[in-house]
This record gives sequence, structure tokens and C-alpha cells, in this order.
Amino acid sequence: MNKKKILAVTLATAIAFPTLTAVTPYNTVSNHVYAQTTQTTQVKVPFKDLSSSYVYLDIIKEMKEKGIIHGYEDGTFRPNVTLSRQHAAVLIVRAMKVNGIELEKVREFVQPKDLTTKNPYYQEIKLLMEAGLFDTDKNGNINPSKPLTRGDMAKILTKVFDLKVKADYIFDDVVGTGYEEYIKALYSNGVTTGFENYTYRVNESLTRAHYAVFMYRAMNLDPNFNPQPIPPSKEQQPNKPKEDTPKNPSTPTVKYSDLKSTQKDKVPKPAGYVAGEHERKNNEEMQKVIAEKGYGYVSSFTIDKTSAIYDSSFTFEDKLRLSAEHAGTTYEEFVNAINWAIDTGKVYKGNTFVLYFDYQNFLVVVSAVRNHTI
Repeated sequence: MNKKKILAVTLATAIAFPTLTAVTPYNTVSNHVYAQTTQTTQVKVPFKDLSSSYVYLDIIKEMKEKGIIHGYEDGTFRPNVTLSRQHAAVLIVRAMKVNGIELEKVREFVQPKDLTTKNPYYQEIKLLMEAGLFDTDKNGNINPSKPLTRGDMAKILTKVFDLKVKADYIFDDVVGTGYEEYIKALYSNGVTTGFENYTYRVNESLTRAHYAVFMYRAMNLDPNFNPQPIPPSKEQQPNKPKEDTPKNPSTPTVKYSDLKSTQKDKVPKPAGYVAGEHERKNNEEMQKVIAEKGYGYVSSFTIDKTSAIYDSSFTFEDKLRLSAEHAGTTYEEFVNAINWAIDTGKVYKGNTFVLYFDYQNFLVVVSAVRNHTI
């Protein structure tokens, strides 16, 4: 595989391995992403939701020019949205085509229970499954809409780009996870430096922007990179099974979702609430926004975590993340919007979505521009 040269000095500075990632974790939506620079020249941005000072602008721009990243139909990239497994699959397959890479088929394809040919990313997921890069869970599901974990990201990039372990350095929290060799390969080639407390966190998710950066680095290895020993972790974290859903104590949760739908009367109503009439007015207001914005669908889901539609293979949190992705926003913003709607009884009007809470039926009703182009 031909290795590409690092872009320009400014780009090399923006993605400097020891400096940027050593102080800011990759999967955290941080203020540094939008830090101002001293540039005075106007830079053409590839997506309307990126600024000319966006720290990964050159990387995203090149990945778009190569046809690896397409963005969304509304002209956005949505860098801080959590990356799903199916989107990770299509992005890596595009990168393979650009680099002339073909994966060896190591096993026969067995149709997952939750994947049909109607999925726009069916072929990409099938290819990764045949190459042994995507596995089904104990229930036979491939979970295409679940977040890709940092562990699986390491496995995919190491296998696809044939990364070799250059130094036997490992993060404390990776030992015993089954991802040791993949993460050694990423670290020893300068693709990742982990978090500032010397952990890697195999079970956490990552954003669309950070996945693009990881791919870019794997495609453009620095032959002169010299890995350094990893200090002991400052924060020991217990290892979790691969299929666990990443959990962050600071991640917001939907209010009253610990109640069953039969207990919906326990949710406080806004002043002047009239059952049915309140929901009707909110729906009318939502329809006006839909007409104005051109949103293409309306969906709803219960906040009752015990509902039959949620189980071990598709949890309430999975539904929130999927809905946030379709709404073109982050998980945190989406949950905060729901909580605001529950508290106020009003229609929340975001930049890419609109929603309200139906107190009668214990439902979040949402509309946004939903598409599958990334």
C-alpha cells in the first residue's frame, strides 16, 4: 500500500500526535475543535457546519475530495455526532477503494437478524462481516445503528491498513480486553495517543470527525514516528464486555424514563395543560416547522425503558443515539431538548430537528431531515 504524505505544515500542526491528543480525548466534544486561529485568509470550507478555523478542516476537506466523506444532503458534516457501526462500515469501504485495498474473506456470511437488504449499507456491513471485522452479538444481531466502539475502530483500522506493531507498549485499561494487539498497532504508529490520563477506553464511542481523523492517520503514517512508553494509568477503569453499551456518568438521561408508561400521570404537566388539546396544538406548531424546513418524516418513541420495544440488543439509549443521529445532532443535545420539552410543555425547535412531548401517550414526537448519506 502506498503511503500518502502528510498535507502541509499547518495540517501537521493540527494533527500533531503528542500535543493535541495528549491533552484532549478524541471522543469528547471539546472547545478546542472550534478554537480560533490567527489565520486571516479566507479558507473554503467543504461543509456549511464547519468553520475555516476548525482544527480538522484540512483532513475533512481532503477526505471529501477523495470521495471518502460525502456529508449529508443538507450540506452539513455533523462532526460531533456519534458514529454508528453502519456509517463506520461505509466510510472504511470507501477508504479501501481509494487505496486499492481488498480484504481477504475469512468466513461465510450469515444473515444477522437485524440486517436486511433494505439497509443502504448492507453490502458494506456484509463485506466487513466476511472479513471478520464485524461480529454479531449473542442474539445474532449486528446492531448497525449502535455506536462503534474505540476497540472495534482499532481492530478495523489495523486489519484494513495492515498496521504492524512497532513497539510493545499498551494502555493499562486495554489489558484483557482482546484488543491489545490492535491498539498496540495504532499507538506505535502514531494513529492514537489515548486520553490524557493514559487510558484508551475500548468501549467508548467516537464522533464522526474523530473517526475520519483516525482513518486519515492510518492512511498517512509518519515513517519517522517514534513511539514512547505509556506511563501508568492515572485512572484505572474496570474492563467491560465488548457488547456493553458505553456509559458516561456525565451523560444526560431523559427525565421520568425510569417510570413505566402506566405511571405517566406522575409526570408534572405545564400550567394550563388540557389533555389532548395540548398535544394537538403542539402538533400543529410542529407541522408548521416541518413545512418551513422541509423535514421529511415524523416519528415517535416511548420513554418507558421497560417497553417491549427495548431489550438487551436494542436499549432505550440506543434509540436515543439513533434518533439523535437522524436529527443531525449530538446525543447530549437531543436528550437536553427532550428534557426541556418535558419541563416546559413546548415545542423544541433545533437547527436540524423539532420535537415535543406527548404527555398522554408518554411519547417523544420528533421530525428532522433523515437521510443516509454521510
